[in-house]
Amino acid sequence: MGYAKERGAPRIPFACELECTGAGEDPLNPRISDLSATGAFIDTMNEVPAGARLSLKFVLPTGPVTVLAEVVHAMPHFGMGVRFLNLTDDQRRGIERLVADVSSVGASEGH
Repeated sequence: MGYAKERGAPRIPFACELECTGAGEDPLNPRISDLSATGAFIDTMNEVPAGARLSLKFVLPTGPVTVLAEVVHAMPHFGMGVRFLNLTDDQRRGIERLVADVSSVGASEGH
């Protein structure tokens, strides 16, 4: 699990529709599939190179999030890992609460 440790923040499965702009052509039906306070994995069939910057808009239970993100890991025809660049403190805390809540539910269901 070395890759998970490199991420720097706990990550949870989180399916969420997404508006994504800034990579030239908008990715085809992009969706967030997992989320952390530092980034997300976006499912998309379109290729977006590492280093590209994207404007993301999505909705959490705590409210809407608009954030600039950088592609840090690209998997052609599968998706991309992005790092959030400018989350507000409130947005970061909202994601951290969501991650903690989902993680604690998963841990209690697993035992």
